[in-house]
Amino acid sequence: MANVLVINSTPQETRVAVLENGMISDFYLERQRHRGVVGNIYKGRVIRVLPGMQAAFVDIGLEKAAFLYVNDIYQEHVPHEFEEDEDEDDDGDDVRPGRKRRGPVPPIEDQLKEGQELLVQVVKDPIGTKGARVTCHITLPGRHLVFMPTVDHVGISRQISSDRERRRLRDIANEMRPRGSGFIVRTASAGVSSDHLRQDMQVLISLWNDILERRDRKKAPQRLHEDLDLILRAARDLSTANLDKLIIDSREQYDRTMEFMEKVMPRFMNRVELYVGSEPIFDAFGIEAELKTALSRNVSLPSGGYLVIEKTEALTSIDINTGRFVGKRNLEETIVKTNIEAAWEIAYQIRLRGIGGLIIIDFIDMEDTANRDQVNAALEQALAHDRGRVKVTRISEFGIVEMTRKRTRESLEQMLCEPCEHCNGSGILKSRETTAFEILRELRRSLRSSTDFDVTVMAHPKVVAHIDQRERPAVRELELRYNKKIHIRGDHSFHLERFDLVGMTATQAIVG
Repeated sequence: MANVLVINSTPQETRVAVLENGMISDFYLERQRHRGVVGNIYKGRVIRVLPGMQAAFVDIGLEKAAFLYVNDIYQEHVPHEFEEDEDEDDDGDDVRPGRKRRGPVPPIEDQLKEGQELLVQVVKDPIGTKGARVTCHITLPGRHLVFMPTVDHVGISRQISSDRERRRLRDIANEMRPRGSGFIVRTASAGVSSDHLRQDMQVLISLWNDILERRDRKKAPQRLHEDLDLILRAARDLSTANLDKLIIDSREQYDRTMEFMEKVMPRFMNRVELYVGSEPIFDAFGIEAELKTALSRNVSLPSGGYLVIEKTEALTSIDINTGRFVGKRNLEETIVKTNIEAAWEIAYQIRLRGIGGLIIIDFIDMEDTANRDQVNAALEQALAHDRGRVKVTRISEFGIVEMTRKRTRESLEQMLCEPCEHCNGSGILKSRETTAFEILRELRRSLRSSTDFDVTVMAHPKVVAHIDQRERPAVRELELRYNKKIHIRGDHSFHLERFDLVGMTATQAIVG
């Protein structure tokens, strides 16, 4: 099946899905009110230096201060040669800043002082309660190259395999780069004429000079450069030789993308299409249904088993169950088949959901070491398609796999969801029975000292219904014991765990 870049654009939001062989491999969302800031360049001011963490907080004008780690600081008098970027993906096209410096790094307290102004670029959007992460090592991505003004290094995409082409591209980059700076030569540069590459380099170098000029004129905190919006960024970075079609459902954005393509990447203009179908574009490509599944706790497997994906503050746990799958020959065969299906589905779900950080996978226990090796190989093969940096341990005798995946942006759940107003994100509520018993206990506690004849209990209608159906004898017993009349009323505005007792000498409100 074709590889397609599907773009759904409205005035409120832009959604981009990358389909590989009919399956969503990546999903991106940008809402007009909450545009991401990764790639933006700011003139910031250091507001706090933390020697114990070897980090600093930098005010860049956002709601929360940005976080700067000691290895991401650039000083002009320090030579900056760097090791190969471990974050570079298999296409060599991960252009996010951040490379490992060779040699010892001076302590942060010797490099930064509070009130100091510096140029930084956002490498990670604010996530949850954390502010953005920034670096002083700037990268300016173009279609064919990435300019690194602060890094003395030339890197060539690993997807360019020809030694002759790699030498040609390296010579061009070395010829053009200013002293002390560098370039990453992207996969799209293969076969591109030297004149075209030199032109791209000049554009990026001029952009950098403009940023420096604005830095000298502006006061911190100040944004100096904003990266392209999601549509043009997707067109620039995701249009590869393997892409068959880029399809957009907005005439305005289609025209804008075609204009961008004509200037930057004319070879891809014939792959851009305007969607004119009557059905919403994400429905037509089956994306809407897939996104709905990606927000579910349970995910079905082809043979009848299923995954249970649970997110906690510290990690994500994934449990595998055989479900209704009973196999054909023996239990071990059933388990191995389910585990292999799960390995492929887990790799897909992690990538689709944008799950990062620590991930614990609990495969079904297998007795045979060869079977564990087979499942382990399937998982590694499935994870090889992930653009993110992934580290994974071998499966243990108990079926446990520990893995980490670099978190670079909000997960799908964080982008599309908010904590439940009833359970505050815990995923659980006290049962109606528990709340009913709490009401009865509070009545016993309070009626002893009440001088009022009538007492009214206000609670959620579901709790009231439970009391009426199951606990009415207990209410009558309290009425007789304390010679009171108890009225129980439902109110939909009440939380399922909340109840109020009204009508006693002093009005009381109790929240369970």
